[in-house]
Amino acid sequence: MVAASGSTDAPGPAPAAPGHAFGQRTLIEWCLLLAAVLALVVLAARQGWAERADLAAYDIAISAQHHPARDDIVIVGIDDASITAIGRWPWRRAVLAQLVERIAAGGPRVIGVDVILSERDTRYPQDDAVLARSLARAGNVVLPVVAESGPAGMLVRYPLAGLGTAVGHINMVVDTDGVARQVYLSEGPHPVAAAGVPHLAAVMAAFGRAAEPPGIARQEPARITEANGWERSGRLRIPYAGPPGTFARVSARDVLDGRANPAIFAGKAVLIGALATGMGDVLPTPVSRDGRGMSGVEILANTVQALTDGDAIVAVPRAWQVGGTLLAVLLAALAALRLPPRGALVATGLLLAALLGGSLLLLALARLWFAPAAAALGCVLFYPLWSWLRQEAALRFLTDELARLEREPGLIAAPHHTGATLDSRMRAVYSMSAQLRGTRRFLSDGLESLPDATAICDLDGGVMLANRRCVALAPAVLDGEPAHAPGAAGPPRAAIRALIEAIFPAPAPALAYWQSLHDRHAGARIAPVPVPDGGIEVAGRGDRRYLLHGAPLHAEAGAVAGLIVSVIDITAIRIAERQREQMLRFLSHDMRSPQASILALIELHERRARRDGAAAGDVATDSGVLARIAAHARRTMTLADDFISVARAESKTLAFMEVELGGLVLDATDQLWALANARDVTLQIDLPDEPAVLQGEPTLLARAIANLVSNAIKFSPQAGTVTVSLTREPGSFVVAVQDHGPGIAEADQARLFEPFARLHEGQQGAPEGTGLGLVLVRAVAERHGGKASVRSAAGAGAEFRIELPVA
Repeated sequence: MVAASGSTDAPGPAPAAPGHAFGQRTLIEWCLLLAAVLALVVLAARQGWAERADLAAYDIAISAQHHPARDDIVIVGIDDASITAIGRWPWRRAVLAQLVERIAAGGPRVIGVDVILSERDTRYPQDDAVLARSLARAGNVVLPVVAESGPAGMLVRYPLAGLGTAVGHINMVVDTDGVARQVYLSEGPHPVAAAGVPHLAAVMAAFGRAAEPPGIARQEPARITEANGWERSGRLRIPYAGPPGTFARVSARDVLDGRANPAIFAGKAVLIGALATGMGDVLPTPVSRDGRGMSGVEILANTVQALTDGDAIVAVPRAWQVGGTLLAVLLAALAALRLPPRGALVATGLLLAALLGGSLLLLALARLWFAPAAAALGCVLFYPLWSWLRQEAALRFLTDELARLEREPGLIAAPHHTGATLDSRMRAVYSMSAQLRGTRRFLSDGLESLPDATAICDLDGGVMLANRRCVALAPAVLDGEPAHAPGAAGPPRAAIRALIEAIFPAPAPALAYWQSLHDRHAGARIAPVPVPDGGIEVAGRGDRRYLLHGAPLHAEAGAVAGLIVSVIDITAIRIAERQREQMLRFLSHDMRSPQASILALIELHERRARRDGAAAGDVATDSGVLARIAAHARRTMTLADDFISVARAESKTLAFMEVELGGLVLDATDQLWALANARDVTLQIDLPDEPAVLQGEPTLLARAIANLVSNAIKFSPQAGTVTVSLTREPGSFVVAVQDHGPGIAEADQARLFEPFARLHEGQQGAPEGTGLGLVLVRAVAERHGGKASVRSAAGAGAEFRIELPVA
């Protein structure tokens, strides 16, 4: 076997050495592969194939560099407490006016209202004037504008006339994975306003300042015009300060009730927006946790901080992005060309680590984003493709050399060439002929080391090779027999039929198996008898049991050149099976019989006591003791029955037949109507219109379904409902039993299908059981090629499922 290499040597100009030709061809292949990989990288970058990977790396960088939120940014949240105290949203605009007045009383630098006010209040029209006066008195309120589709394309909807305040858009841009990472500082219809509408966060950051915040100038100047005529410019990415809840919050209820001192807003940027559940725009962000999104007002707060601090994230210039990508791929290609395989692999790994680490460090230290996925794709692709090309070259070389060796009358050992590159190792093929004899010896030793008696026969039934274990079974037939290669001349070989007759006292089944195996693989014209894939079991001498198994021996061209026959001693396995059957008979008879006798004697004693009219106190005392004895006896019988059922389901050879699963579901539930009625539990059966037919063992399947239904009834609350459904999914039928009981914690679900595991044992009111019911369910499902599973959570009921493959 020749290992792949990433480079080539430049050997001296020896006349017989193929190094020069190899070097030229290697360099040409390297150049062509590099051009192809670079073209693929450019295409991937232009088509956005690696965008998801870039976004994942970006999110890792953002999540790893949390920084404290500014103390001069405060969110006044319309939270759940405010909705409960004031009423459902939308509130009257008079309430909003009062909220603005209370905040303005504290002297904030700017107030941003993340509430759309582009339509008049038809219910309370006088509130619009009240709100306008409050905004005018405050004098530092910024209101949002929104974009909407109109007859002539996209247009901007401004706040109501009379609300004479500063405005800004609040549009968020989500990436292809739906995560909010960036904003555009200017948006608007094209070409109505060249500058567009500034972002609300930019207006707030610059409001009341003598100089423009540094973050406003830090933006990507590219201008994007969408198909609907909407234009965006000034893109920047938000360096989120932390997960939701990082910025200081004050409830709107506390502000309106006077519990919050307005002085806390002095000189600060205040944002008013929705934080209540199910209200407002909640978007996933790189710092979201546990599936929770971030409210729009908090995203605005992060944007205001980024613009104020001047640490907004922008992409590196396109020339730097392209240059860095090409340089990384070129370095990976040079490493593959000049280094040995291990060194090239290490170099590629270091390049990938440098790409990812450099991208993360660049973002954390300089707030510049370099997308590493395209470069990483090129590095990852080049090494395996180059290794594949080198392996193909090695295979061509080895094929040519072996053909040359076959044409030579004798084999001459060639000098051994050292070197770590693939071309150097190719030249070492001249020394491979010295290993042929060792290889032949290795094959012989391998046959001798097989743990079973094995013989290799030709298609005529002659034994070509047999190991010592095979010879020990029939020494009179094989002792002293020479080994033969296929087609080699020599004395007549022993026949496989004679070997079979010497091993087995009744050889007819084994001879029939051999004939079927021969007819199947030797191209017989008549239809061969089916050959069992696992072989057949045959009785040997001295009460031994053997498994006779055969397989074809394929030649290099793929044709069958011979047959391999193995004789496997399975006597110990059969002895273990008999011992298991004896144990099961002991459990089913010798353990159950005393318990049944105990129950019969208890019943007889109770009848006599009632007939003889014993004292009421004595009868009650005896009845209590006897009831406990009877309960233990019944538990022992149930445990024995369950253990026997599980053992037979796991080990017994099952006789499968065509069964209709819906009928088995009905049979299993019919057995448990009495138990359900006793517990006032309703059984709801949901079966499909089409019959669910499969190959299975009906008794075990019905028992497994009944176990699930019985457990569901026992753990269901009084007057509850247990749903038993049969559905068909792709490739399988699913029997599901759903209850509304206490449920099962996820940490305990792994122990459910373990023997004797009872999660509720010892708890008050816990149903009795043996801990083997679910073990039987799992064993039956697996013996039918399916599986058993559970879906549950603590306090939410449980659904147990049996998935069985369609026949």
